[in-house]
Amino acid sequence: MYYDLINTELGLIYLQADDQGLKLITIASDGYQPPPCWIHHPEKLQEYTLQLKQYLSGQRQQFSLRLAPDGTAFQHQVWQAIQAIPYGETRTSQQLAAQLGNKQAHQAVALAKNVNPIPILIPCHRVICQNPRISCRFGLDLINLLRALEKGHIPPKLRPL
Repeated sequence: MYYDLINTELGLIYLQADDQGLKLITIASDGYQPPPCWIHHPEKLQEYTLQLKQYLSGQRQQFSLRLAPDGTAFQHQVWQAIQAIPYGETRTSQQLAAQLGNKQAHQAVALAKNVNPIPILIPCHRVICQNPRISCRFGLDLINLLRALEKGHIPPKLRPL
């Protein structure tokens, strides 16, 4: 596994990938250290960090990167549906469940959203759940910052340093 990082006021954003594509984005809290098995290799992740920096600076709306998140078949269906939500728009978990052919599966959609290993690139911040406490792994503050960014208000906390 390879990794690189982006420094923002929000914290260090770690990107982890293997030869199949991006596996994980982690926003690190103080004192976080990547596992020793991860190899710091900025060259292998150059395009990933470039496109993420462009997005965080308000210069990119879509990504053209290989993603390889680990998950179940259902989670992959949900994540693909989330990726199809246009920049600056939102959908409810109920709408996504209906789109996937099962209106009753909105809680399962919300859970798949919540365990998304590649937030931002799989834009879980574009999904609104009935229970606002069900958010992406990094909480409502990040969701609100990303939604503001997509409305044209670039939060200073997101800008790469």
